Amino acid sequence: MNPKKTKGKQKITIKKIEKDEDRLVTLSKRRNGIYTKLSELSILCGAEVAFLGYSCSGKPYTFGSPSFQAVAERFLNGESSSSSSSLQRSVMNAHQQAKIQELCKVYNRMVEKAKAEEVKVKKAAALAEKMPLNEDAWWKVDPKEVKDHEEAKKILEKCEGLYEKLCDEAAARIQRGDGENNNK
Repeated sequence: MNPKKTKGKQKITIKKIEKDEDRLVTLSKRRNGIYTKLSELSILCGAEVAFLGYSCSGKPYTFGSPSFQAVAERFLNGESSSSSSSLQRSVMNAHQQAKIQELCKVYNRMVEKAKAEEVKVKKAAALAEKMPLNEDAWWKVDPKEVKDHEEAKKILEKCEGLYEKLCDEAAARIQRGDGENNNK
């Protein structure tokens, strides 16, 4: 008899999920479960249902049967109305405002990143002016002279890349038998 490959259905403690990626996956699965249950409730009982939720990033999710707008307007007005233009406008305005705020945040982050990159470029240019070496001689730089941590990191990465290329080339030559011919 083979042991189980998965943990199966287990009871979990209800607490906030710390990892963003795991939280988004859980939100997606649970949201789809809620949609399924609401749809079943609507079909089995003939109820009109509406669901509105916001993700942690502020993105709205809606579900409604027959439609979210129709159920919300009926709830707000206390009656069944075929005209949902005012509710539709308010929902659309709310969605537009949320999108505008989201785009403003993205824009501000991009501006901050651009400024940070500009500072890095200025530091690199100042460092390049101090070094009299040409670009092809980066391996000749004395590590003790490099004060900038980022620049030292880049030089280390270049050295590691050069080392890997040399190892690959040596292995390829050994495999071809070039190493034996060159030693004779």
